[in-house]
Amino acid sequence: MDVFLQLAKHMANVLRSWDDIVVVGHYDADGITSTAIMVSALRRLGKSVDFVNLKQLYSDDVEKIQDLGEYLVFVDFGVGQLPFLRENLEKPFMILDHHRIPPGEDHPLLLHPSFAGMDGAREISGAGVTYAVARYLGDNADLAKLAVVGAVGDLQARDGLTGFNKVVSLADAVAAGDIFAYTDLALYGRVSRPIPYMLLFSTDPILPGLTANERGVFEFLDRAHIPYKDGDRWLHYVDLSEEEKRHLFSELAVYLMRRGWSPERVKLLMGEVYDLPKEDLYSPLREAREFATLLNACGRHGYPEIGVRVSMGDREGWYREALALLNRHREALRRGIQWVESVGVSEMEYIYYFHAGKVIPATIVGIVAGMVYGSGIVPPTKPIIAMAYEDEDYVKVSARATRRLVSRGLDLSVVMRRAAEAVGGEAGGHKPAAGARIPRGSEDEFLSVANRAVGELLGFL
Repeated sequence: MDVFLQLAKHMANVLRSWDDIVVVGHYDADGITSTAIMVSALRRLGKSVDFVNLKQLYSDDVEKIQDLGEYLVFVDFGVGQLPFLRENLEKPFMILDHHRIPPGEDHPLLLHPSFAGMDGAREISGAGVTYAVARYLGDNADLAKLAVVGAVGDLQARDGLTGFNKVVSLADAVAAGDIFAYTDLALYGRVSRPIPYMLLFSTDPILPGLTANERGVFEFLDRAHIPYKDGDRWLHYVDLSEEEKRHLFSELAVYLMRRGWSPERVKLLMGEVYDLPKEDLYSPLREAREFATLLNACGRHGYPEIGVRVSMGDREGWYREALALLNRHREALRRGIQWVESVGVSEMEYIYYFHAGKVIPATIVGIVAGMVYGSGIVPPTKPIIAMAYEDEDYVKVSARATRRLVSRGLDLSVVMRRAAEAVGGEAGGHKPAAGARIPRGSEDEFLSVANRAVGELLGFL
């Protein structure tokens, strides 16, 4: 890690000599927090800084940023498009990214965890790479919490943060009093939702007999004697005493095992959680996972700049806009998973897949694909590939795999690249999660190549 930090210091020194900078970030939670970290750190130095967030760095997107600023800083993406950027950008640019580097590629102003032997899919997110540089641009310890939120949003905290995420980002945030980390029930909504609605709207995982079953939720809570109201005021999970929390988990464990869950699966409901104690108690900004979901809602529904402004401290107008987008996001995900449940998932020898067409927005089809595992719709024995129409010409593809499959040799970034190149598309991502954009009409060939690539990587072919 010392090598990585030395490289981060070098990048910071280069940035000190730049001005009229445009930060170009990805549009998801990790990219939004990365953008907020870099913009904040540079503005504190008195730099002229603007920013833009994009879905992906496809070739036509690069044309949009040609005339922006004198210098460009790409955060949370760029490394996958490095050959194209080098060929088409005439102005100086820097890349702070954690995605997979194309074989043989390099750039003098590229900071990547692989240079220090770190796993960019597990040990450090894009926000972490960006924060590593920000630490050398001034006293920016207050930005460490955003690096934690970015890592959580990038699904790097399922078994607790590790690597740089833990020993630098989390440690700095805890020392600054901005994060409190502890083990607890890790259901989404434990902070912002009343207890019944935490259960009712749980989609990752889907709780059989409780998710989308209002009557079932209230019958469960009443039968288990779990308090959920204090007079006219709804209680949230964070309002419960430690004894009441233990009782809720015990009753929930028994309930789920009676419906077929294994004890091992039940244990996964508990995990390390990350609270932001300086935020309002019932705000979605109070808990890292909910904070990240709010930012994803902004990006996935076309307004990543709102998420950047909220990350940079706005708690008034832009925050209200973000809450409205969060509600839209929740409803879209609910409809998406219901559609997959009703239609089902198709299967090939080595993959599961579904094509949502226009039913599920292309911006959230990857999230829905991940939720399919949590819902139990398919067993976690194969990766899942989800497709949706991006526009009249292209299909967005998102692939997800379990950590167990990755440990056996699966690398979805390789799978997506092989399959996309076979049909004239573009791809990028990590071992457990990757995506592509391919021409309409090429889906069958893409799936055939992807299926074979998965079989080869897992040693079946």
